[in-house]
Parts: sequence; C-alpha cells; structure tokens
Amino acid sequence: MKHFFDKALAERYGYGLAIFIAAEMSDLQRAIDRTNARRERDGRRLLDDVLVDDVISAMQKQGMLPVQRKNDSNVTGAGAAG
Repeated sequence: MKHFFDKALAERYGYGLAIFIAAEMSDLQRAIDRTNARRERDGRRLLDDVLVDDVISAMQKQGMLPVQRKNDSNVTGAGAAG
C-alpha cells in the first residue's frame, strides 16, 4: 500500500480517503499480479498495472468518491449586454 500513497492524493482527498484509495489500489494490483501469473503460465497477454486515475474513476462511478468537476468556464456576466 505504501507504494500507492503519495502527498498529492492526501492534498486532493484528505489523509483518510488517500489511505483508502491506496489500499484499494494495492488490492487491485495484487489481483492483477495473481491474474498475470496465471496468464503467463497459459502463454496469454498480461494485463496492465493499475493506475491511480483508474481507481479514482471506478470509485467515483460506484459513489465511493465525489465526482470533482472542473470549473473551466467563467459564468460571471454571462449573457450581459454590454
């Protein structure tokens, strides 16, 4: 788990959620490693490693994390005649 925890996660989600995300990533990576061991024995293509963005996206889709929307538009004064 310590390999997946970083300061950026803690700053973005808070320490508690960052620990939870790192634990989820660790579990997922262990599952991928076990699957890859079986696939390698069978001569099949290996799966890619887990990425933090993949885990965060999955947790957001499951409602475990809030969806953070980017505020790229400046709506102040929108539609004002001038």
